[in-house]
Amino acid sequence: MIKEKVNVLGVGFNPVTYEEIIDFLKNKGNRKKYISFPDIYNIVRSNHDSFLKSIYNNSTLTLPDGKPSEFFLKKKGFKNVTTISGFWLCKKLLDTELSHFFYGTSPENLQLMKNFLDNEFPNAKILGYKSPPLILQEEIEESIQIKEDLKVIRKIKPNIIWIGISSPKQDFLMHYFHSTEPGTIMIGVGAVFDYFAGTAYMGPEWLKKIGLRWFYQLLRDPKRYYRRLLYVLMHLPAIILKNNKK
Repeated sequence: MIKEKVNVLGVGFNPVTYEEIIDFLKNKGNRKKYISFPDIYNIVRSNHDSFLKSIYNNSTLTLPDGKPSEFFLKKKGFKNVTTISGFWLCKKLLDTELSHFFYGTSPENLQLMKNFLDNEFPNAKILGYKSPPLILQEEIEESIQIKEDLKVIRKIKPNIIWIGISSPKQDFLMHYFHSTEPGTIMIGVGAVFDYFAGTAYMGPEWLKKIGLRWFYQLLRDPKRYYRRLLYVLMHLPAIILKNNKK
C-alpha cells in the first residue's frame, strides 16, 4: 500500500520504499499520469511558483530525491523512509517484466545509453528511444513535435515512459502531456539518461548517502550549482519558518 503524500515545505512527498514503488507500478490501474523527483532546489523554487508546486502535488507519486526531503519526512515520524534515486529505481524496474520507452537527452547520448543497457540489461523490455526537440520551458506546452512524439510512443503502449531532460522542465512536459488513462506512466529522471550513456557522472555513491552529492556537483560545475546553492541558502530558512507555523 502506497502511503499518502506528506507535506514537506509545501510539496507533498510519498514516503515509500523501492519495493513498494515496484509493486505499485506492476498494477496497471496505478500506471497513469507521472512521477516526479524534486530536489531541494526545486522544492524551494516551487514555493515561489505555485504552478510548479501544483505539478508536484498532483503527480501520481512525488519521491524524495535527496537527504533534505528524507530528513524532513523522518522528522514527521517516517523513520524508515529513504532517498529514492531515479538512477537506481530505473535499474530495478528494468529487471521486471514492465516495458519501457526512453524519451530524452541527445541522439548521440541515446545511442551510448542503448549500448550500455543492451549489455547491462539484455532481458529488459525496452520498446524504443527518442530524443525530444531542444526547446525552452515556456515552449513545451505548444510543442507540436513533443505532442506527435508522445502520440507515436503511446501507440507502442510501453508501461513506463522515462523522461530525461533537465528539471523542472521535464515536470512541465509530464504535466502537459501525461495520460489519465491507466496503462502508461511517465517518470522524470533528469540526467539519468546521461549517467547510463557515460557522458555524465553523478559522483561516488557514498557521497550521496551522507548527503554531500551537491558538493561534488558544485566542484564539477561551479557556475551552475553555485547559483542554485545560493538560491537555496537565501530562501530555505524563511520557507522552513513559514511551514513550521502551519
